[in-house]
Amino acid sequence: MIVNNVVGFIGVALGLVMVATGQSDAVKLIDDLGVEVAIAGGPERIVSLAPSNTELLYALGLGDKVVGVTEVCDFPVEVAKVEKVAGFNSVNLEKIVAVKPDLVLAARGNDIEGIRSLRELGIRVFSLDIQSLQQLLQAVDRVGALCGVEAEAARLHGGLDKRIQKVADRLAQAQGKPRVLWGYWSDPVYTAGPGTMIDDVITQAGGFNVASVAEGAWPQVGLETILSWAPEVIVTTYLPTGQDSLATEILRLQKTDGWKMVPAISDSRLYYIEADWLMRPGPRLVNAYEQLARTIHPQLFKEP
Repeated sequence: MIVNNVVGFIGVALGLVMVATGQSDAVKLIDDLGVEVAIAGGPERIVSLAPSNTELLYALGLGDKVVGVTEVCDFPVEVAKVEKVAGFNSVNLEKIVAVKPDLVLAARGNDIEGIRSLRELGIRVFSLDIQSLQQLLQAVDRVGALCGVEAEAARLHGGLDKRIQKVADRLAQAQGKPRVLWGYWSDPVYTAGPGTMIDDVITQAGGFNVASVAEGAWPQVGLETILSWAPEVIVTTYLPTGQDSLATEILRLQKTDGWKMVPAISDSRLYYIEADWLMRPGPRLVNAYEQLARTIHPQLFKEP
């Protein structure tokens, strides 16, 4: 098999060998691919294979240990100086091996074959699959334990949870759940179905995700379907001409046959949320949750 040949070549060329921890004090955790990962003393050189993982590592105070990231990792700004060792959903085995990581933090969407190859090279890989706010908090704890920064993890977890609970307390006063649609503005509209992270955030923010009745996690739907769903609030993370054109886009849709009949459009309830907040399962997902809650239930967040 070609991949195995590449793995063998890199392992021989760089002198990489399988290393068993063999230490009773090693932290052992099961990752979201069902693989047990053991590490003692905390890693000193970490590679992140997703922007959300990179944000989490920096939020845990581990930025100085991050030696490799993806080409799309852009937050915080310090990450610009870190070696790029992977693409959006691909890994470069030679580049990753060259930075000599003792931990690779992977995520949903990463190339499974690439992850398997890294493990065959003796590199620890811990994979996350965060699909809800609760799983984000759990990931903070798990990565904190794996990296030996439990105190920082407790601080971050506590801060995020406090913000979530503050919003939840306001939402407890809500009367009903408005019908909400998240849509990536295109034709057809790309939206988030049942079981997705966006579905969870909409639900937690006091809305009913109209696309939760669709088949599949990421359905594409036309205007006829959107009309039948009758969303009262539409949220987008993309506008063809940029977020500053939101008001203009609302006016255009209010004059467009079909769209002007959608409740969210006729009531001017089309909103923009920063894509990196809502679509990356990192600490800033709580920013998206807070903004969504205010967007869906503005009356609950008016300051006295």
